[in-house]
Amino acid sequence: HAAEYLTGRMKALPKNGRVLAVIGMLHDKDIAGTLAWLKSVVDDWYCAPLEGPRGATAEQLLEHLGNGKSFDSVAQAWDAAMADAKAEDTVLVCGSFHTVAHVMEVIDARRSGGK
Repeated sequence: HAAEYLTGRMKALPKNGRVLAVIGMLHDKDIAGTLAWLKSVVDDWYCAPLEGPRGATAEQLLEHLGNGKSFDSVAQAWDAAMADAKAEDTVLVCGSFHTVAHVMEVIDARRSGGK
């Protein structure tokens, strides 16, 4: 299970600051099981919807978390997490390859001078 593996890897890292997680998931995946693993290593949640008919809403993710922040897009969640992060913190992007791809697109666009 990917969430179990990721949790183990995160626990193996030196813990200097907080872990801020930008998360978006597909609603037909095991949201409860995934978040149950990750809750032990994440301090702050930045929940975003994924586009398309299979995308879970940020509110659906928050139902399983009980706390966290909700955003209208992965890009907004990423921007907020990066704004809140201090130098010693870790910003984790997880939940779906789609979430990671959105963040990579944002980073690539900004490197090329886009917004």
